[in-house]
Amino acid sequence: MIENTSSCQRVIGIRDKIESIPRAMRHMGWAVSAELMEHWLHGAAWVLPHEWKSINPPDPRTLSPSQVNMHAVRMSWALSHGHVAMAMTRLRAKMANGPARELLRKRMSGAAWGTSNRVAFGSKDHTAIQLEATCQSNIELFGDNLGTMDDLYGSLGKAAMKVVLIGEATRDARTGRISLQVTHAGYYIRDTYDFEGFQYLGTWTKDGVLSKGQMLMNAASNGMVFRWGGEPIGNIFNKDFDTYRCQTGYGGDFIIYSDVHWEPVSLLLDLG
Repeated sequence: MIENTSSCQRVIGIRDKIESIPRAMRHMGWAVSAELMEHWLHGAAWVLPHEWKSINPPDPRTLSPSQVNMHAVRMSWALSHGHVAMAMTRLRAKMANGPARELLRKRMSGAAWGTSNRVAFGSKDHTAIQLEATCQSNIELFGDNLGTMDDLYGSLGKAAMKVVLIGEATRDARTGRISLQVTHAGYYIRDTYDFEGFQYLGTWTKDGVLSKGQMLMNAASNGMVFRWGGEPIGNIFNKDFDTYRCQTGYGGDFIIYSDVHWEPVSLLLDLG
């Protein structure tokens, strides 16, 4: 069955369109994507400032609980996807390179050395947010807008994997040189959840999103929308979420942090 796009989109208003998407995600088995979108829908209206998207964002410990999600994305789930595992392999190779060592030295500038000139550096008991502000050494980007349309694509898209190094730091009392005995490397994912710009987010029904092949067929039909199954929601763009926020007072951007995947490491770093 074929329907005109404009009549299809008149069936339900913007609020019903947006609030139907998490249900469609769960129908497809996209549990993580649905949980993240529900976090956004339930939050008070808040637009993420641009500085949080920079390579050196502000201290994440200043975020309020509603502005961060630390439980939806698990590293065991993310690493089951090949390109995420490959990103960790690339990051592992540069976790202690020159720029990483320089950053670690800067992070030790405020260390409370005491008389022993030894100090614990990080802990496996800390969250990704705590570790990012104190022990993070390097970063690797992964994902794009051309990937397979699955739960990972719906949850993260483009994201960053970061590595932290923990252990014991020592300072030479005579020369002031600092060394770090690394005992563990921790890997986690950070991403921003926001709807900036005019990105196309797919053609949706209440049963799910059209595949890329189906969307190509849709585009080839002069803007007519195929009803592939379920009630129509229509074409969704980032701007639809901004409209939802303005109309409802809900829709809070936030930052995603995964849990931390730990690996034992025996590495002595001279930080100068």
